[in-house]
Amino acid sequence: MRSTFKTVFYVNGSKERNGVVPIMGRVTINGTIAQFSCKLSVTK
Repeated sequence: MRSTFKTVFYVNGSKERNGVVPIMGRVTINGTIAQFSCKLSVTK
């Protein structure tokens, strides 16, 4: 049986505060998604 694994990191522009946006992560394993905050931010 074949399984799939994907990771994605992105900035969440809708949560911008004072020009700073959080970095979010998403892991997908066989269609099951888990999202998390990396607890890091970058300037927009």
